[in-house]
Amino acid sequence: MLKGSILAVLFIAVVYISAAYVYNNQFTQSITFTRAPSEPELTNSLDYLKEKDTIRILIIDGGGVRGLIPLYVLKYIEKKLKKPITEVFDVYSGVSSGAIIASGINIPEDFIPEQYRGHSSATEYLIQLYKEESDYLFSSPWYHDILTGWGLFSPSFMGERLHEVMEKHYTKSLSFTDLKNYVIIPALNIHNGEVHLFKNRGDAVSQLPTNSLYQLITAAVSAETAYPPVAFKVPGKSHQHNYFADAGLAMNNPTSLVLLNILRRFPNKNYYVLILGTGTPPTASSQLEYKELKNWGRIRWIQDAFLNIQKSMDHQQLYALDLIQLFTSEKRLQYDYLNIEVVDPFVGIFDYDALDSLRLHADRLIEENKPVIQKIIDHLNQSDRPD
Repeated sequence: MLKGSILAVLFIAVVYISAAYVYNNQFTQSITFTRAPSEPELTNSLDYLKEKDTIRILIIDGGGVRGLIPLYVLKYIEKKLKKPITEVFDVYSGVSSGAIIASGINIPEDFIPEQYRGHSSATEYLIQLYKEESDYLFSSPWYHDILTGWGLFSPSFMGERLHEVMEKHYTKSLSFTDLKNYVIIPALNIHNGEVHLFKNRGDAVSQLPTNSLYQLITAAVSAETAYPPVAFKVPGKSHQHNYFADAGLAMNNPTSLVLLNILRRFPNKNYYVLILGTGTPPTASSQLEYKELKNWGRIRWIQDAFLNIQKSMDHQQLYALDLIQLFTSEKRLQYDYLNIEVVDPFVGIFDYDALDSLRLHADRLIEENKPVIQKIIDHLNQSDRPD
C-alpha cells in the first residue's frame, strides 16, 4: 500500500513537472511590438517652458490597484480648483500605475472611448477604468496559476490581457505626442538595468522605440514577476531589440530623476513638485511583540525587507529634495508629499476585490491632510501657465 502511494505521488509529480516545463517554456505569454522610432518633424517643442517663472511637476508613485488612491485625491483637488488637473501642472510623470495616471489624465477627449465620455475630466474616466479592468488584469485562468506555480516559474498574470486592455483604452491611433502636456514615463531597460525615460516632447521623441502610447505604457507597467517584459523588435534584425519593464523595483518614485532632467534643461527657474503616493502597507514586524520577533529568520523577514526597500525609495526622494532646498540660497524648490498607510483593511497592489476600501483610504488621506491640500490648491490657483 505504501509503495503504491509513493509511486502514485511520484507519477503525479513527474506529470506536473513535465506539464509545467512545457507550458512555461513553450506557451509563456509574451508582449512583442515592432520598433518604429518617431520622425524628427513630429517633435513638439518645449520652448514654452522657457517663459515660465515656475515649472510645476506632478509625480505619482507605482502601486497597482492602489493607484485609485491618488486618483481620488486628484479628483478632490480638481473639484476645489474647478478645473482639470491637466491645466495646472507643466510636467506629469509616474511609475507603473502612476504611468497610467500621468498619461491617462492627459488623453484628449476625442481619444477617450465613446462609452467613457461625458466626465468632467479624464480623472473620473480613469477611476472607472480601474474599477472595471482590475479584476481582469490581476487574475489568471486556473491552469495558468497551477502550471506557473502561482507565479513561481513564469509571470503571475497573462501578458495578452495587459496588451488587450492597454490597446482598448489607449487605442492604436493615439500617439504619445498627442497627449495634452509634457509627460515623462520611466521604464526599466532590461539590458543595462537602468531607468529609461520616455518623453513626449523635445528632441527625445526621436529616441522613443515607438510613438504608440498604448505600447509604451504596456512596457512601463509590465511589472516583473507579474507580466513578461515588453520587447520592441527591429524587423529583420536579430540583435537590435529593446526590452523594457516596470521601473517600480528600481525606482518606484521617480522624483529625483525627473527633476534632474528638468533642471538640466531649464535651469534657474522656480520648481514646484507634488508627489502622490499610492499607500504604504505596515510592516508585519511592527505588529508583533519582541518575544515573537526574535525568532524570525530569512523566510519571515523577506516580506518586511521588500516593504522597507519600497519605503526607503520614497524617503530617499524626499531627502534629495530637502538637500536641494538646503543647498540653494533662495527657496526655488518647493514640494508636497501626500501618502497614507493602507491598514484596516490592508489592500495589496493586486487586490482587485478590495477596490472599495481604497476610497476609504483616500478619504482618510484627504481628511488628515486638509491644511496641506488647501495650501496645494492655493499654490496651483496662482499658476502662471500661458494661455
